[in-house]
Amino acid sequence: MSLEPKRAYKIVLIGDPEVGKTSIRRKYMGKSFRADYLKTLGADFAAQKVVVEGESVLLTIWDLAGQSIFHGMRSSFYHGCKCALVVFDVTNPKSLENCYKWAQEASNYSKNSLKNIYLIGNKIDLEDDRLVQPEDIETIAEQFRESLNFPVELYETSALTGENIIELFENMSRRLIIGDDKKEEQMEVQEIEKTPEIEQKTKTESTKTDESIGKIVQMLEELENKMFNLHNDLNEVKKIINNLK
Repeated sequence: MSLEPKRAYKIVLIGDPEVGKTSIRRKYMGKSFRADYLKTLGADFAAQKVVVEGESVLLTIWDLAGQSIFHGMRSSFYHGCKCALVVFDVTNPKSLENCYKWAQEASNYSKNSLKNIYLIGNKIDLEDDRLVQPEDIETIAEQFRESLNFPVELYETSALTGENIIELFENMSRRLIIGDDKKEEQMEVQEIEKTPEIEQKTKTESTKTDESIGKIVQMLEELENKMFNLHNDLNEVKKIINNLK
C-alpha cells in the first residue's frame, strides 16, 4: 500500500463562537496555523494524512471563525469543500438553533461540491449543565434533510476528553471514500467496452490525479509559509502604527 494519499478532501468546521470547533480539530489533528490567524484572517487551517480502511487520504480542515464580522471573508473558504462539520454547544440551545443558518451558508457558498453534513453536539462532558436534548437535535437535523436535501449524520463529542472525536473523523473519511467509489462504479457500468484508447486515457487521468495530490501537498506547505510571513508583516504594521500614535 502506498503511503502517499490518492485522494484529498476539504472539510469546513463551522458554528457559533465558543462552541469548541477549534478544540475538536486540535484534539484530532493537533497542528494548525497560529491562533492569531483566526483573529486576523477569519480562518484557521490544518492538513493531515490519514489511513482509512487501508487507504491513505489527505484531509484539509478549515476552521472558520463564527463572529459576524468575518461573514464576508468566510464565503471564499467554502469553495470546493466536500463536507461541513456544523458544531453546537449542548449547554447552549441558541447555538443549536443557529446551526441551520450555518448549514445554509455552507450549502450556498460551496455550490455543488458539498456532499455531507455532520451536526455535532460538543461539550458532553458538561452533563450537569446540559440544556439540549436528543429530540431537539433530531428536530434541527430533520430541517437540514428536508430543506437542504443533504444526508445528515449526528454526533455528540467532548473536545476535553476526546470522546467520539476519532470515531467522527473516521466515519466522515469513510463516507467520503465510499461516495467517490460509488461514482467510479457508476462510470464503469456505463462503459460497455473499453478500447485501448479509453484505457490509455484512464491511465493518463490516474497519473494526473497522483500529480495533483502531490501539488496540493506542496501548495499547502507553501500556503502555510506565506500565511506565517503575512502574520509577521501584519504585526510589524501594527507596531509601526502604534509608534506613530
